[in-house]
Amino acid sequence: MGQGGFLGSALTRKAIATGYKVFPQVSVPWRDPGARALVLDELAGQFALFSRESDATIIWAAGAQGVSNSQSGISPELESFRDIVNSLSSVSALRGAEIAIVSSAGGVYSGSSAPPFHSASPVSAINQYGLDKIEIENLAASQLSGFFRVQIARVTNLYGPWPGPRQGLINRLCTAAATREALQIYVPLNTVRDYIYVEDAAHLLLFELDFARVSQIEKQPSVSLIGSGENSSIGSVINTVAHVAHRKVPITMAQLAETQLQARDLRMHPSWTDRGPHFAPVPLATGVKRLFDSLVTAPRWT
Repeated sequence: MGQGGFLGSALTRKAIATGYKVFPQVSVPWRDPGARALVLDELAGQFALFSRESDATIIWAAGAQGVSNSQSGISPELESFRDIVNSLSSVSALRGAEIAIVSSAGGVYSGSSAPPFHSASPVSAINQYGLDKIEIENLAASQLSGFFRVQIARVTNLYGPWPGPRQGLINRLCTAAATREALQIYVPLNTVRDYIYVEDAAHLLLFELDFARVSQIEKQPSVSLIGSGENSSIGSVINTVAHVAHRKVPITMAQLAETQLQARDLRMHPSWTDRGPHFAPVPLATGVKRLFDSLVTAPRWT
C-alpha cells in the first residue's frame, strides 16, 4: 500500500529491478472511509489470487501525514490501517504471508531519551504523529502477527528526486534554493536528524525483509531501523544545499506551536550497520546534488 507515494514508488522500482512480481497499482479512496473499506476488501482478495503461486510480501508504505498536520485528533492513516488489518485478516489464503509495516523512526522516538537510537530502543512520542505510528505498530503486533510474519521498519528522514509534493526538509530546502522563495524553519539549527536517500531506504527495506527471512527470526514482530547512519544538524544540511546550489538558501526562522513537538536530538544507529551487508549509503552531498539537479532540469512546483 502506498505504491504511488514517495517511498512506495521507490520500493516498486527496486522490487521490480530485484525480480519481484509486483501487484499492479490501484487507486484507493483513502479519505472516504466507506469506499476505502470496500476497495481494501476487494484488493485483499485480488492479491490473494495474484500471489497464490508464490510467497506473498505485503508492504504498508501509505500515509502522507507529518508532525504539523496530525494534531486534530483524527488520523486518516491510523483509520486506514485499521481497515487494512481487517481486510487482510479476513482472507485466509493470505495467512502466513510476510507483511512489512513502514513506520517513522523520528515519530516513535521523538519522546525517547539517550540517543543514538537503535531498533530495540523504547519508543515514546511527544506529538500525535508519533503516537499514531506507535499505535499502528501495536496494531500490527497484536492483530497481524498471529497470522502473518510481521516486520516493523522504522525509517528515518527521506529525501531525493520526486515529482510529487515537497516532502521532508531537504526536498523543501532544495526547492527554496531553486525557486529563491524563502522556507520557514521552526526548529533550532542544531537539531540533529538522520537523512536517507529514498532509493537507499527502499534497498535497505528489501534487505531487511531478506535478512529476517534467511535468519528465520522468530520474534514477532521483528523490528529494524532504516537510516543512513549519517547524523546531520539542520545547519549543516542548509550549508550543504547552499554549497551544491552555489547560492544562499533563503530561510526565515520562526517559533511556532510545532516547535515544541520536535525532538532536538534524533541520532540513529541503523540496523544494517550491525548486519554487515556490502552497502554504502549515498553521501548527503551527493544525494542533495541529484535532488537539486532534478529540480533545475525538470521542475514541477507543487
